[in-house]
Amino acid sequence: MGRKAKRGGAKKGVRDAEKAKVAPADCASPDGEGGSSASAAAGLPMANLVRLMRQVIPKGVKVSARAKQLTHDCAVEFVGFVAGEASEQARAQHRRIISPEDFTRAFQTLGLDDNVEPMSTYFRRYREHHNIAAGYGGFVPRAPAVAATTAAAPVTAPGVPFFPMRRCST
Repeated sequence: MGRKAKRGGAKKGVRDAEKAKVAPADCASPDGEGGSSASAAAGLPMANLVRLMRQVIPKGVKVSARAKQLTHDCAVEFVGFVAGEASEQARAQHRRIISPEDFTRAFQTLGLDDNVEPMSTYFRRYREHHNIAAGYGGFVPRAPAVAATTAAAPVTAPGVPFFPMRRCST
């Protein structure tokens, strides 16, 4: 009447021990917290980065797994670096939410002036597109709703279909 052991039960303890390992000293972040790039890299999928690389690199060229990983690590580090500067700018203004303007100011502060104009244009167009799509284009007077010319449909509970009754002639 005992329970059967789970498949791969012996390996489970090994996995837990591997997860509990402390990051080496060279992986520690500047603020003293030990951490790996795995948590930071969660927002930048490797497949998306590889797709971008394939668009830029000539068709016949192959990219090694190590080169892909290195490019991914550099991209994650760059995004974290700029986001850290943007976060400091928001904190300096006593705000908890980082705005797109904080990122453009961070680019200027870090000396990446060539990227400020394209980024500002992108943010402006993004807002225009999403505000129009979401119906937030400001006050727009609308024509009053047209009254229904047919007989009003019977009211039913949400999710309950309406089946009209047929009258029987007797």
